[in-house]
Amino acid sequence: MKGLKRGGFSPNGSDLTTKDFCHDENQARDTFVTKNFVAKNIELSETDRDLPKHVKNGFMRYRDFAPLTQGGEAILRTCVDENLGRVVVMKTLQPQFQNLETYQKRFLREARVTAQIPHPATIPVYELSRDADGNAYFTMKKLGGRDMSDILDQISANHQPTVEQYPLEALLNVLIQAAQCLAYAHDTGVVHRDMKPANIMIGDYGEVMVLDWGLAKVWDMDDNDDVDQLIRSGKQVMSGRLTGRGDVQGTPFYMSPEQAVETGDVDERSDIYSMGIILFEVLTGESYMSGKNFKEIKRKLLEDPVREPIRVSPKKKIPAELNAICAKALQRQPVDRYQKMSLLVDDLRAAMLGNPVSVYQEPLLAAVLKWRDRKIFSVASLIWMLAGAGIVVSMEVLFKLI
Repeated sequence: MKGLKRGGFSPNGSDLTTKDFCHDENQARDTFVTKNFVAKNIELSETDRDLPKHVKNGFMRYRDFAPLTQGGEAILRTCVDENLGRVVVMKTLQPQFQNLETYQKRFLREARVTAQIPHPATIPVYELSRDADGNAYFTMKKLGGRDMSDILDQISANHQPTVEQYPLEALLNVLIQAAQCLAYAHDTGVVHRDMKPANIMIGDYGEVMVLDWGLAKVWDMDDNDDVDQLIRSGKQVMSGRLTGRGDVQGTPFYMSPEQAVETGDVDERSDIYSMGIILFEVLTGESYMSGKNFKEIKRKLLEDPVREPIRVSPKKKIPAELNAICAKALQRQPVDRYQKMSLLVDDLRAAMLGNPVSVYQEPLLAAVLKWRDRKIFSVASLIWMLAGAGIVVSMEVLFKLI
């Protein structure tokens, strides 16, 4: 099976994958994450050492810098926090972007939005400050794991260890956790605006993280601010990520219709649309959107009908409930989608448990068969019960006749 197409546009007009936007294969899948991360043993010499009276603060507390990754706009390095004795990741802008206001604004927004969403699925941000040269940086937790983009690509390539580790149920659980994080963010007035598989991280111990809040919209922000205009421009000259993976601005392949329109009003339902695209890819193993340029993608977003998973991949036997959930999230008009992320979460949970979902009316026969599978009664026991009831009724009639 062909891998999922993600990432951007080709000068010769052909579709590209995410890897075409990166300097090397590692950069194509790593942000501030270490794959196959092995936890270091905690030692008494580090936990119990004395804290000097004159403590180093700010940038001076960090030592042993080592490059992690860089690309588009940002540089990421690992370093040791001398006061706490732990390895963290430090993020800074590339030198050529340090004095550009739009980049600075996005950088500071990412740090602060991430820090101000205290949800288990957001990366802990430890500090925001300036280095000795006056350049902004922030430090955060170092992760181990894989992003969902890498996982879906490996599944599409039929990589058996990945296929076995991430069956449909596991991937749906990941989506539910990511959606819960977004629901929490929405309740605090924040819309992510750049949801895609590459921004969902699955840790080595099953933890799920939603990454890259640099394009987030906060509740009192003007829809026409400079960052928002860049998202809608579809320009390739500016990277859509601050984690070193030079993707297209705003990632048009996961963009909602209203994000592609200059006068579009973007709210939490835009994130719901993006999550619908991710769900589509999980269910089908295919890319939802394709295009040779931003203009073509915009046309498809505004004109083409919803691509239902069950029609795109009929051989996969996609449950009708999940198909209906995906189609609901992918409605062109925001008013026709789920109105709250929590409603999408509720339906995904119900579908996984075999319960009714709000967007699908189950045929009577299917409901009866599903009721049978709840193991309250088997088919055999049900037949015996009906037969027994028939015998009792027959005996009563016979006695009355006698």
